[in-house]
Amino acid sequence: MDVCHSLIFFVLTLRDGSTGLVSARLSVYSRIEGENVTVKCSVPSSRDRKVFCKETCDKEDILIETTGASAQRGRYSIDDKDGGLFVTITQLTRSDSGRYRCGAGIYLTRNSYKDFEILVVDAKLDGDPSAEKTIDARTGGNIVVECYFNRTVANMYFCKEECKEEDILIKTTRETDLKDRYSIRYIEGNPTGVSVFVSIKQLTQSDSGRYRCGLGRPNSQDKYLRFVLNVTDETSNQSESSLKTTKGVILYVSLTLVVLVIVSSLSVLVFCRKRTCKDKSEEPEPHEETQCASAPEAEDDPSQHTYSEIKLVSVGSSHGGFHGDAECVIYSVPPVEASSDEPPLYSTVNNPQ
Repeated sequence: MDVCHSLIFFVLTLRDGSTGLVSARLSVYSRIEGENVTVKCSVPSSRDRKVFCKETCDKEDILIETTGASAQRGRYSIDDKDGGLFVTITQLTRSDSGRYRCGAGIYLTRNSYKDFEILVVDAKLDGDPSAEKTIDARTGGNIVVECYFNRTVANMYFCKEECKEEDILIKTTRETDLKDRYSIRYIEGNPTGVSVFVSIKQLTQSDSGRYRCGLGRPNSQDKYLRFVLNVTDETSNQSESSLKTTKGVILYVSLTLVVLVIVSSLSVLVFCRKRTCKDKSEEPEPHEETQCASAPEAEDDPSQHTYSEIKLVSVGSSHGGFHGDAECVIYSVPPVEASSDEPPLYSTVNNPQ
């Protein structure tokens, strides 16, 4: 609901189809954070220079200045078409609340510009008082809530919980009132409607609870609207977030170490298997140990064969012909002269399998 603070007012049609009420002094447009607002400036737009600025419109307060039909700068834009000059702010933030001016001409005189105010609120209440709206906020922050009523009453109040005498934060007949961290503002929108803006600054966790904004008397059946405020400690949230981040890092490092240990173990196992196979393939060939016994003297009995006894001991190997502790005995007859009349000499080899 667009409202204005005034004694004299008339209807202004906005470009987005909604209607705002303009006073002889100032128009007020309320929007929820994140929304857009477009306002039509009721000034001649045929002039070359067009300006959109904030507060006192000093050089540092100028948002857009152009001689073209339209211009844009970040979230701000100005557009001269459809028989009027329109200014727009998109994605409203809390810092956008304040007074603005839009106009045309080399010099902004009273007849060549329009002043208006934008209020960025956390919530708008205009329904059944039994329906509670929940607002989440952080410690140290501020909230602004708009309560819209379709009738006007001189008295207004802002209270907490059951709205007993000790729960009343502000009760006044003024258009604007302030008490400690609490404030209330009364803005007429039309002969049958009014908006009451309530705010709390420098929130603490103890501010959490149920609130009412209303017209008339707090303890009567006069219409009121209510909301629930939930304030969380930002320091606590940051600590929890930091703790979660730390746990995540520890878990990541632990998993990384486990993976490294597994990979290292597998690498060692593969290396050992390869080394074992290599050692087996490089085993030495079996060797023979020879023991020789002295041959008996044949001079005494020429008919007796002369022989040598050889013992072969086999070393276990996958390549050898002998296995285990098998023993091989070879009998060898020494050669004699060819002229001998003796029968042929022979050798006998026993090779146990």
